[in-house]
Amino acid sequence: MMRVFLSVLTTWAALFLTTATALAQAPAPIGNEVCKTCHISLDEHKVNVYHSDCLACHTPESKHFTEPGKGQVKFPAADNCLSCHKNNDHKRMNWAFSAHSKAKLECRNCHGVHSPKIKELNVGMWKSDKNSQLCMSCHKDVAARMNMPSHHPVKEGGLSCVSCHDPHSGTLGVRGSTGLTSLIGKNEQCAKCHQNITSPKVFEHAPVVEDCTYCHNPHGSPNRRLMQLAQPMQCLQCHSLALNKHTTTMPDSTTKLTGAQLRNCTNCHSAIHGSHSDPKLKY
Repeated sequence: MMRVFLSVLTTWAALFLTTATALAQAPAPIGNEVCKTCHISLDEHKVNVYHSDCLACHTPESKHFTEPGKGQVKFPAADNCLSCHKNNDHKRMNWAFSAHSKAKLECRNCHGVHSPKIKELNVGMWKSDKNSQLCMSCHKDVAARMNMPSHHPVKEGGLSCVSCHDPHSGTLGVRGSTGLTSLIGKNEQCAKCHQNITSPKVFEHAPVVEDCTYCHNPHGSPNRRLMQLAQPMQCLQCHSLALNKHTTTMPDSTTKLTGAQLRNCTNCHSAIHGSHSDPKLKY
């Protein structure tokens, strides 16, 4: 009887030690409360209810709990975000073809998962919006052009970068009643605001019909009216000066160009965006 009792007692002791060892080696259950013991600053972030679960976006390795650091945590890629944000969302359906995607950017490069990337506007953008400030934090060349004498009023708050560009789609996009749409020409994009310039004309100016940016830089220019070059050099990119129209005959039978002809082509050819009456684009 004693042997049986000792055998049962030994078996129970072994089973108890095995269970205790297994429990000691098993990882502690992971949840939001465990994460918040270290990430105190993110305890009450309120982006939206779907971002309230840490493990829905982050997949930490067990070593992260003993050796904290970003190296042991997987951050959400664009595919992870799109698993929720692509359904019935026309703004992000073309992400795979967008310029930002081709540049290997992830959603988190622009969007703050726990809080907005741009929390307040800096001094130079205080009349603008946070979207434009975020764009210009990377697009420094565009930000520099916005300080030129002639520029679209983004920094003044009249426009935003996303008024013309769709960050989730191609390089072009026009804001309409249903949001931003891509696959549209530059001229149609400009026509959303400049209807009077792009309206149909009897006599058309070829570059105006093809691409507004042949003559204008939409972000900013040191020349008036966003011109790529100052006159007359802008016009001379395509046109030569006809000597029978732009020269003066001198008493000694020589000809020369007058100062007015070399100063401003639009003094005579003022209907540069098209004319209803003159093929040489005069009013």
